[in-house]
Formats: sequence, structure tokens, C-alpha cells
Amino acid sequence: MKKNKKLFIVPGFGESVRSKNYRPVIKDAKMLGFTIIPIHIRWKLHVPMSYFIRQAEEKILAAVPMPEDYILGFSFGAYIIAVLALKKKFKGYIFCSLSPYFKDDLQYIPEETKKYFGKIFMNSLSQYSFPKNSNGRAWFIVGDKDWNIAIQRTHKAYRMWKGEKEIHVIKSVGHELWNERYAKKIKTILKKL
Repeated sequence: MKKNKKLFIVPGFGESVRSKNYRPVIKDAKMLGFTIIPIHIRWKLHVPMSYFIRQAEEKILAAVPMPEDYILGFSFGAYIIAVLALKKKFKGYIFCSLSPYFKDDLQYIPEETKKYFGKIFMNSLSQYSFPKNSNGRAWFIVGDKDWNIAIQRTHKAYRMWKGEKEIHVIKSVGHELWNERYAKKIKTILKKL
């Protein structure tokens, strides 16, 4: 059993690490000896992305991450850990269903999605690019039934990551962290750490 390693978890938009879709991942990580550090974010519409990134950064700093710690993000949580990757060094990053809202993705976002999030939020995204000089180990996970631009973003991010990396496309799975196959893939990765 692994000792003294922490797994920081940043949830997707509108979610909490307390949600049932995170329970299998948390259970498996604890069983493997990880201490779970949930990063709770106050999600809301019509605010800039920096509002969420700042919350995550403050909570990560408050938990005093060590060089042997790992971080997992789902959807917008994965987006946030990507943005913070150059500032907050972790031994490894687990990107689950990385949201396709980086500067070079925005032209592909459907209008109804842009309307849902609002102009303030959507305009704020244009300042964020996936980090090009990222290091540390990284695992990119996405379901083959996820949003096409999310699948494309995951492959693009994988190619851009400079450190050691793996990509896993899970068959017959969508944007579903709670899916048994998704949770099993994460457990397989955590076992190696």
C-alpha cells in the first residue's frame, strides 16, 4: 500500500467531489493508500474562468502539495489543472475528459453552449492555452462516446505534453467519470503510482 501520497481531485463544472460519481475513484484511491484532497469550487454562471482557477489554486496551496503528490481533474476540473500545471508542480496529472475550452478550441464550441455559459465566461477563455512546456507524468483519459471536440482536445493535449505520458480512450463510454470502465482505468493508473 502506498503511503504519504496525496491525490488532489478537482471536479467538473457544477459538481462537487462529494457527488456520487466521484465515490468509486475516491474509494479506490483510499484503498491504494492515497489521502484524498478534495478541491471544492463554488461554481456559478456568468463569471470569468479566473474566478474558478483562483479558487482551485488557493485551495491547492492551502493543502501544501508535495513533489510526490498527484492531481486528477474531470472535465472543467481537468481544464483547471492544465492551466495550473506550469505554476503548481505535481508528480503526475490525470486529465479525465478534458474540457475543450482553450483558446484554439473556442471556434468549435456550439452557439447554445456559448449562450449557456454567457459572454463573460466565454470571453475569459480566450486567455488560456493548453500549457506547452508542461512536465511531470500525465495520463489523458476520455471515452470514445464523449463530445467529439473533447476527444480531439484530449489527443491534441496529449501530443503537446512534454513529460512522460499515456493516453487511454475507453470504449463505449461518454463523459461519465462514474462509469465502471472509466473508474477501472483510473484505478489501474493509481495502482502503478
